[in-house]
Amino acid sequence: MNTISYVFGDSLYLNITNRCVMACPYCVKHKWANKFNGNDLKLEREPSAKEVIESIGDPKKYKEIVFCGYGDALVRIEEVKEIAKWIKENTGTVRINTAGLANAYHARNILPELKGLVDIISVSLNGSNPEEHNKINNPMFKEKSFGEIVKFVNEAKKYIPKVVITAVEFPDFDTSKVKEIADKLGVCFRLRPYLDNEK
Repeated sequence: MNTISYVFGDSLYLNITNRCVMACPYCVKHKWANKFNGNDLKLEREPSAKEVIESIGDPKKYKEIVFCGYGDALVRIEEVKEIAKWIKENTGTVRINTAGLANAYHARNILPELKGLVDIISVSLNGSNPEEHNKINNPMFKEKSFGEIVKFVNEAKKYIPKVVITAVEFPDFDTSKVKEIADKLGVCFRLRPYLDNEK
């Protein structure tokens, strides 16, 4: 079993799947051969909820526990709920980083199931319209994906205290248009640096 949880800054990150709803050509998991900050994030198999919980230790040691590996954790919604419930019961703060396509992937609205379990959800939106988003990210649901993500963000506000749209500052990408979308939806916006160096 490779790295399930890893520390970055003052947070603990959980790598529970390598499956993703996107196939972004700029994704660092391809450039860095599944490595990050000295950790091998390629999973030989997906860990059970029990294995993930055992890898965490004391949640209070960290600013937050973040579901963020080299896949989209919400693909494994049942495990996310079980792990997040344990973290909250042990006074931890839970954040999920996602591509925002979980409802489309599961063909149901999963957001009510996260109420009380997730403090922050960060949704990556690299593209300001369906065509641009499809071109940049190669999402599973093609040009329908952009609209699905916008709906997901709007729905998330009902159940999760803090909703954030993020965009990566990679070359020739106008992130200001994504910020406009976040502003229109009434959620936070955060720029993410374009990582081009594994360390």
